[in-house]
Amino acid sequence: MTREQRHIRHLTLIVLTAFLAVLAIVATAVAQDEEITVSCYKGNLDEGNYVGTVTVTVPENSGQSCNTTYYECQDKCLGCFPDADLDRLVCYDNSGTRTQK
Repeated sequence: MTREQRHIRHLTLIVLTAFLAVLAIVATAVAQDEEITVSCYKGNLDEGNYVGTVTVTVPENSGQSCNTTYYECQDKCLGCFPDADLDRLVCYDNSGTRTQK
């Protein structure tokens, strides 16, 4: 293999690695921008204290988003959404603690 061929192979490897790194960054950014609609409940979810809905991009912040959006929450709302199987609700409180109902 000539010096020029090694140089081309090395350059191709660098370009391919850079392309894959950029692709991974873009895919992560797109995934983080996915919005979900969250239902807000004040206090105990079983009591049906529905307050409203918010849209979030980070599910762990759903409780905090509910509490900052709705005055009536008074920092006691849970932000809930269906899990992937649609058989349970995943809820987060104002501090980001996860519960399932």
